[in-house]
Amino acid sequence: MAGMTTTAAPLHLVLLDAVGLEPGGRVLDVGCGIGDSTLDAALRVGPSGLALGVDDSLTMVEQARRRAGDAGLAHVGFVHADAQTQRFAPLRFDAIVSTRAREVFADPDAGFRNLARALRPGGRLAVVSRDEPDRMHAVLTRAGLVDVSRVALEDAAAPLGLMRARGRA
Repeated sequence: MAGMTTTAAPLHLVLLDAVGLEPGGRVLDVGCGIGDSTLDAALRVGPSGLALGVDDSLTMVEQARRRAGDAGLAHVGFVHADAQTQRFAPLRFDAIVSTRAREVFADPDAGFRNLARALRPGGRLAVVSRDEPDRMHAVLTRAGLVDVSRVALEDAAAPLGLMRARGRA
């Protein structure tokens, strides 16, 4: 996926495409809200995979849990927590996505270091950022992520950038 990416599809679907989810994969959705990305990720990884959403709003997490139950998805979960400090199992996730991770972290360096610890070696991270690309690149690099790159989004109404990276091998 090089060059321009259209945002004709909902942004969370563009993020899921960017990390190349496969059946059996384990994905973490940071700042999941009511679970749109998490639920779509669960469909992509299938029942042998795991999709976990985390959000600091209990109201949003409760709504996401109801939606997952209504959809009959047993391989999806939601955690009410601060993703900056939540102790995720180290090297657990094949992919981490977020349409707003940068905004949910009081300290972006600490937040992305925490996520990097939860990403398996070679795992993929994709986040939407409203920051200058160089600033976000620096944050992800300081967190220990590698192959950090920006994917331009076509037709974006707001100044958004999609950043991708991999966990250190």
